[in-house]
Amino acid sequence: MLNFFDLANSGLPYPITKDTLVLYKQVSKQYLDRYLLESIRMLVPIKIKNKFEGAVGGKLDLKIPMALLLYWFKHDFMKWMDKSPVCPSCNISLSLRYVKGNSWIVRSVEYYDCPQCSFTLAFPRYGEIENIAFNRIGRCSEWSFLFGAILSSLSIQSRIVHDFLDHCWNEALIEEKWIHVDSTLEYPISVNNPHYYEQNWNKKYQYVLAFSGTEIEDVTKNYSVNWETILQQRKKRKNSDMSRIIDYYEKI
Repeated sequence: MLNFFDLANSGLPYPITKDTLVLYKQVSKQYLDRYLLESIRMLVPIKIKNKFEGAVGGKLDLKIPMALLLYWFKHDFMKWMDKSPVCPSCNISLSLRYVKGNSWIVRSVEYYDCPQCSFTLAFPRYGEIENIAFNRIGRCSEWSFLFGAILSSLSIQSRIVHDFLDHCWNEALIEEKWIHVDSTLEYPISVNNPHYYEQNWNKKYQYVLAFSGTEIEDVTKNYSVNWETILQQRKKRKNSDMSRIIDYYEKI
């Protein structure tokens, strides 16, 4: 039986929190929801769906279908939510009011108010994929949550990856290998470039974890050329053993 007192006192290593693990578990479980995936699949243009059906069914190269899907998703379907939006009337920066949500379903709501006029912009941070698909706006978490569901709806097994710094993306299971896919980047950088963030964004990882509806995996070594250094740094910290994280995730 799940003991919430034990979960609350699980001693997870920094920067991993129970709220983050719950969020990614609940989001990833939606990738297993057949009815949700049928709904999400309807969003994809027929031309792209046909390309995926031909590639998946005929064991053909997924490069062209994936490129088409990424371009459509980034340029035609989703919109990026600016962290510093400007009032459309006054052309000045909006002030942020942050309201924390009470569950993974609505993680928080960001309110952006104009200090000169009555304009207010609300940005709910949803964990439910249907709401993200309806709003069609977000940052890397919303994009990866939805894009993973789209891949799953096209019979490409997917999972979410989070670096516990400021970014998340997806992995797709292609030819029995998990491949990096980031819908926020331009193709071809967005596919199979796991070291991109460390090399171009100066990432200093502690943990990079991959989440599915049933499992969590430490994939840090796949995204860093400094894996041995990271491993040595972990050993110096309290409660850094992955077994504790895996045990917690399985109990959610």
